[in-house]
Amino acid sequence: MKSASIAIGIMVGLIVAVVLCIYANRNHRAKSEYDERQKEIRGRGYQYAFYAICIYEFIMMVLGIGDIRFPFEPYLFHFAGILIGVIVLSGYCIWHDAYWGLNNNRKRYAIIFLATGILNAIPVIGALTHGGLTTAPLLNLMVLLMLLILGSELLIKYLVEKREAE
Repeated sequence: MKSASIAIGIMVGLIVAVVLCIYANRNHRAKSEYDERQKEIRGRGYQYAFYAICIYEFIMMVLGIGDIRFPFEPYLFHFAGILIGVIVLSGYCIWHDAYWGLNNNRKRYAIIFLATGILNAIPVIGALTHGGLTTAPLLNLMVLLMLLILGSELLIKYLVEKREAE
């Protein structure tokens, strides 16, 4: 039953993400629009993300062959692989000026990122105050770490661009 509730939570989260993307884009479309340069850079980012996931899965496979076990559910490791791909893709796009689409409203996206962070922090804080992290709050913690990494990259990129503009 616990696994079903986690799966339902992830599906609801994906639906909410699509609705929020529609809200956050200026033209209220679910898909962001990019110019040719951005599309080329994003394509390279997808390539690097694919390789990162392959390397991660290879490492997990070797650990499995070596019968190295972790005290976590296997789907946590698959979710970690997905997040690694997202971090590599997003990080590459951030540093090569292809992260923001032409129709994106950055302020709305910032609000969504902040709200996502808060909503993912609530179960983590609750779990830490009531006896420790279990499987479900670990998913939230992983999302928080991803948001922290991407938020840090966005902030650093913003500061670098601001400094170069001066």
